[in-house]
Amino acid sequence: MNKETFSLPDLQFYRWCGLKYGINRGIYNTIEALLFEKGYIDVYERRFALIRFLEYSLKGGLYDEKAKAMKFGRGNLTVMVNEFVDGKA
Repeated sequence: MNKETFSLPDLQFYRWCGLKYGINRGIYNTIEALLFEKGYIDVYERRFALIRFLEYSLKGGLYDEKAKAMKFGRGNLTVMVNEFVDGKA
């Protein structure tokens, strides 16, 4: 991934994430909002953290091959983002 990817307009960056990680707009917005609340104010830092979280989630086996999407489960996304940011993951 290069700097150009992080510099994409918001919609294009979301679409890139959707294609690469199988997330929908709601998941993307939730992760981004949680990261912002956790202090990732700078958009580049937030996007970098978002990608690190999605990579971490992939390694955690959350990608459903049949659905071609990440499956976090009801209520788990917020918990996982908080644990990731707080270093408990």
